[in-house]
Amino acid sequence: MNQRRPVPSTQAYRAAVKAIVSAVQRHHDLNDVELADRLGCSASTVRNAKSAHTNLDAVTLANMEHRFGPGTLDPFLALGGSRAAPLPSALPEIDPVLDIVTALHRLIAAQHASSEHGYFITSQELLAILHELRDARIAFDTLIALAEPTMAHAPPETQKWFRDTFAPVSGTPSLHDGAAAPKTDAGDRPPPGFEDAALELTIDRLAAHYGVSSQQIEQWIRVTDEQIAAGLARDARSG
Repeated sequence: MNQRRPVPSTQAYRAAVKAIVSAVQRHHDLNDVELADRLGCSASTVRNAKSAHTNLDAVTLANMEHRFGPGTLDPFLALGGSRAAPLPSALPEIDPVLDIVTALHRLIAAQHASSEHGYFITSQELLAILHELRDARIAFDTLIALAEPTMAHAPPETQKWFRDTFAPVSGTPSLHDGAAAPKTDAGDRPPPGFEDAALELTIDRLAAHYGVSSQQIEQWIRVTDEQIAAGLARDARSG
């Protein structure tokens, strides 16, 4: 059944922009002046947008997406019933696999029997991991963009980013020579108690806590999530 969506209004637009500005400042720890510097506007423009007093001009809005990546303007695009996805020429510099397994790890923890609400995932628990869920969505969009035939015709700098950043992580062949990228050593197991610590600390804090590199922490997260996923699969088969 088709449901009629509300027609966008000035009030709804300003509310969406307010949500965008507040989310960017929260996620990137920016005050009004710092965000204004990145967007090329005045601090009063940021304050007015955040308080929904005025409209934000199109150039500043576009700079928001340009500076902070695909998906930043989703609250605005939702007024028209859509959301953003990265183009092959503007793929974000992320580790798609890590972002997806991080979100999966947080979802599994939220649905664990020992969590606050047991097997049920509440809206409050989802709100607590909203940033990770959005990062995972961007990661999926990136993977889809990489899989599209248009990637073969992407600008050279985009293809170089793919080879240097993505292919070595995933083991995906290079776009040019088809050679397999080196695989990450999965034999290095996380230390006891790592799973619980990973639920509470950021990657940087985990690296400092265990005295290892952030790359090592990322590998331990992958290994941990593989173990959790395998355990869930065994439970599903036995059930």
